[in-house]
Amino acid sequence: MVELLTTTDAFYHGKVVIKQPKKGYRFAVDSPILAAYLPRSTCPALEVGCGVGVISLLALKLKKFPTVTGIEIQESLYQLAVENAAANGLAARFHIVRGDFKRIHAGIANVQTIFCNPPFFKAGQGHVSPDPSIRLARFEIALDLPGLLRGCAACLAPRGRLYLVFPFSRREELLEVAAACGLYAATYRPVQPFADSKPDRLLMRLGKTDGRCRRERPLVLFRDKGVYTAEMERILAGE
Repeated sequence: MVELLTTTDAFYHGKVVIKQPKKGYRFAVDSPILAAYLPRSTCPALEVGCGVGVISLLALKLKKFPTVTGIEIQESLYQLAVENAAANGLAARFHIVRGDFKRIHAGIANVQTIFCNPPFFKAGQGHVSPDPSIRLARFEIALDLPGLLRGCAACLAPRGRLYLVFPFSRREELLEVAAACGLYAATYRPVQPFADSKPDRLLMRLGKTDGRCRRERPLVLFRDKGVYTAEMERILAGE
């Protein structure tokens, strides 16, 4: 068996350390911005497609939830998530399950908070990477948007919430598919590279109650090329 080459990277000024594949799918800015967007709750949370555990571990370090269960289909990422939980002293609070969410969601119910950084691209859209970890993480191969939202709707408690980071260009599709699954947007926050840029991502909160969706002020990542805004600096510092 070929040993997986990894790197170890630090978040929150070294308070969270994450081991991830040196080649293949690696976490990006989506992870800390979604962790920051999550609410505080006294109830356990669920992450669908947790990868190496970045978002869950950041959320736990921020004391957002007492515990998190992460579901990951890829064996190599699952193993790294287990290692990362232990390395950060969070093995008792971050429980990782290796499995296919489509198959195991039926055994999960009444979850108050679910979060996910799902694949951004449809299968066959754009350049498909030859690396299997990138294909599964970025393209809707193992789990498409309808399958994700149907499963999350089945798992959520009546007043539960689903939090996503997703391409802004697919916003209308997301809203339509969600409504077909009995989920409705309550708030969304555009994410844009610069103050004068168009949004390329969004952070969205969905629930089971149909009502007016509130648009929050945009999250701007950079104030200049290579220089984060003050808000992004606080997010990346875990403040």
